[in-house]
Amino acid sequence: MSVAVISLVVWLVLIFLSVTAGIERNWLSKLTSLYAPLRVSPSEKYYRSYFYQIDSLASASNYSMKTIGEKAEAPFSDPYSESTDAEIPFYWSKPDLKDGRLIDPVKTAVAEMEELKKDFPDLVFQDYEISGALLKLELEREGRVSSLSQMSYLLSLSEENPHLADLLLPTEESQYHARVKEGKIILPEGRETPILLPKSYQSSGSLLGDRGFLAYSIPSAASVQEQRLPIRVAGFYDPGFLSLGNRCLIVPTHITRTIYASTQTYSPDGTPTNGFFLWPKTISQVEELHKEIEERFERAGIADYWKVATFEDYEFSKDLLQQFRSDRMLFTLIAAIILLVACCNIISLLVLLVNDKKREIAILQSMGASFRSIAAIFALCGTLMGLLSCLFGGLLALFTLHNLSSLVSFLSAIQGRSAFNPLFFGQNLPNSLSLDALLFVLIATPLLSLIAGLIPAIKASRIRPSQVLRSE
Repeated sequence: MSVAVISLVVWLVLIFLSVTAGIERNWLSKLTSLYAPLRVSPSEKYYRSYFYQIDSLASASNYSMKTIGEKAEAPFSDPYSESTDAEIPFYWSKPDLKDGRLIDPVKTAVAEMEELKKDFPDLVFQDYEISGALLKLELEREGRVSSLSQMSYLLSLSEENPHLADLLLPTEESQYHARVKEGKIILPEGRETPILLPKSYQSSGSLLGDRGFLAYSIPSAASVQEQRLPIRVAGFYDPGFLSLGNRCLIVPTHITRTIYASTQTYSPDGTPTNGFFLWPKTISQVEELHKEIEERFERAGIADYWKVATFEDYEFSKDLLQQFRSDRMLFTLIAAIILLVACCNIISLLVLLVNDKKREIAILQSMGASFRSIAAIFALCGTLMGLLSCLFGGLLALFTLHNLSSLVSFLSAIQGRSAFNPLFFGQNLPNSLSLDALLFVLIATPLLSLIAGLIPAIKASRIRPSQVLRSE
């Protein structure tokens, strides 16, 4: 009975901890696939610097601020011409010089990250932009026309992102759909700009090939004018569980740059709208890479221009990651308490066994068995019961995880609705056994069983043979 009870608890703990760990792992994978596990973004000093502001006065820059990508591609660091451009305001900060030349924090940062590839050969990085616009789609269905409008954030398509193609949802073959070639997303060509929508738009009725436009405002001398960019839906992607995920469209880079040049976007949660994304080979390299970048930028004299952040510090995910950690600790504590209660069955079972076997224990002691050997017998019984429970519970957990989708379908059928919200849990629950959960059970269960077996073991070792045999 005790083995059966503990086995059920072990099964429950393994299933629960494995599924929750899998959900966190899947969520983190989608987060770092779209937004990269490491981000380098401009600091306040960068935006106040002469290097950034001078574009607004320079005819060579078309009198408009430039994104990080445009700064990296610019043929020169200082576009200002004293002979043709307007006078620099006296309240501007002076240019930051090194050896008499203007410091270019963008090109220097790119050079340092290129050098970093020697130590991290699989490192990939690319600049990104985030802007905002009003999305309006025209939905033509069976002769009827309806529209779908929503204020949206636009994320530039990162061609170098090694994981972005994994987020693309399968669609039917057509001339409008985005294709995956050699691990990269290839957008179709056409008069309208192809865009990728979050999967939530599919449930709202949007289909591949739908037309529409992106509307944004351009300030003029007398008023504010609306501009429209024609677009066509080229595919859908899974944004994961993100605060802005269901409102973030993936568009070609020239779209975000065009809108950024006319009106700068301000993120509501403080996410930098410009910078570099970096994708190392594995997430385990993030902390080492973070430290190395900061040291390189410090030696190059550009550390004050940049903020280097890992996925654990992202504005939109920091609170959720902290909650995941808190929940994991709480769930582990609850699992330990449940295991402790289950293992207490061993105490009652072995105490009854000690009382039932007093005569045999007394005979063994009379024959020369030591108190320690008698106690070891019952402590070993408790430990073996814990090990057997781990074995049976682990096998049952593996079987359940293997058939988890069928179990979820059964629960959904009973409730008459989806048992788990796909928005948070995904289309399918994770069904792989967590090694951390397995290690926790393999250590905690035998240890608690041993501790539980010590109480009746001590009771058995204190039996006095003379008293027991005289009473018999």
